[in-house]
Amino acid sequence: MDELDSLQRLLDRSAATATPAVGDSVGYPPRQMTAAEFVEFWRGVRLVAMATVGAAGQPHIAPVHATLAGTTLRMVVYDNTVRRADLARNPRVAFTTWNADGAAAIVYGRAREVPNSLRAARPGRSGKPRQVVEIEVALTRVYAMRPPSASRHATRPLFQVGRRR
Repeated sequence: MDELDSLQRLLDRSAATATPAVGDSVGYPPRQMTAAEFVEFWRGVRLVAMATVGAAGQPHIAPVHATLAGTTLRMVVYDNTVRRADLARNPRVAFTTWNADGAAAIVYGRAREVPNSLRAARPGRSGKPRQVVEIEVALTRVYAMRPPSASRHATRPLFQVGRRR
């Protein structure tokens, strides 16, 4: 089985096991991207929001660059970040990203630090040396949604910011 087939199976399984709210709003066939569409979408976004959970249960979120390879995301994080400490305690992670046209993705997975991947990175604003470590995320759920205009069941928004009905 190739990477695209594995990704399509994950997308299908995610949609089939979605909660009622997800299934009713974004997890239905006309809105779901195919694996090929998702790969193209992911390659087209510059940053994704990465969410982790701190030791006391507090959320942490930060923009990251993440590349997709089949059902795995790969990225680097600085060695002294909150995200790295969070993942050492709890490998569960979530990502989201979107385009101006309304296409969006919500991705869940389990992260692991790649052994022996610590390496030098460019200095920060302070000029002090920094290091990065590689992270791999095995994806467990993916909700990838076409823009509403591409869906056969496109409807008007439930609300619009700044407008009163």
